[in-house]
Amino acid sequence: MHFLLKITFLLLVTSLTTSCNANDRNDISSDESTVIERKLKEMLPESIQLNSINKTDIEGYYEVNFEGIEPLYVSSDGKYLISGDIYLITKEGLLNKSEARRDFQRRTLLEGLDSSQFITFEPPQIKHNIFVFTDVDCGYCRQFHSQIDDYLNLGIKVNYLAYPRSGIGSESYRKIASAWCSEDPNYSLTVLKQGEEILDNVCPNNPVENHFNLGRSFGVQGTPSIVTQEGKLIPGYLPPEDLLNILVTNS
Repeated sequence: MHFLLKITFLLLVTSLTTSCNANDRNDISSDESTVIERKLKEMLPESIQLNSINKTDIEGYYEVNFEGIEPLYVSSDGKYLISGDIYLITKEGLLNKSEARRDFQRRTLLEGLDSSQFITFEPPQIKHNIFVFTDVDCGYCRQFHSQIDDYLNLGIKVNYLAYPRSGIGSESYRKIASAWCSEDPNYSLTVLKQGEEILDNVCPNNPVENHFNLGRSFGVQGTPSIVTQEGKLIPGYLPPEDLLNILVTNS
């Protein structure tokens, strides 16, 4: 296996158990699924969670989705494993089929979330809807939030999800969880992003860890990370007008 791929797998060794949802494999035969799973289990640590195996547009190759890692592609006989994106050659140029699939998966997961678990800033007239993974101790996150009124004035609805970069259980985690648990989350988040303090109040069943894990599955590596309503991931801070231009282009 490619050296970088080996490193990726080693970094993913956690307390997860290997499992696979049969509903995710309805589009391939049980024989092929069995062969692929057996080959992968021979190669991968038992702690790697196999989420789904799906058909691709390339005959004889399937997309394999693991917990916390970009999709990989495996041959139907389980002998070949490919890391990278699949591009369709068209008259107009190259079309990234893998990115389109990731967009679909992100969009589907976001649509399944309870909107009450977001901290939302909503304009009077909504033209665009975005989801922002944020950290209260991140400089660019604070810069983004300092312009929140500018985004709202452009008709951009901002749904915040928590992504404490220093990890679950860290001081940043306690701060952002306390904002989510407060009586006025919007105000509390704003106070924290201004560098001030709020009452430490980490309530049980807060959504911060779920948001953090979701962000990792989306490929979030830093904050802020913006996901459009169509599921496209935009890493990093963008000024209001620049973000609007991208949203208009991709809508």
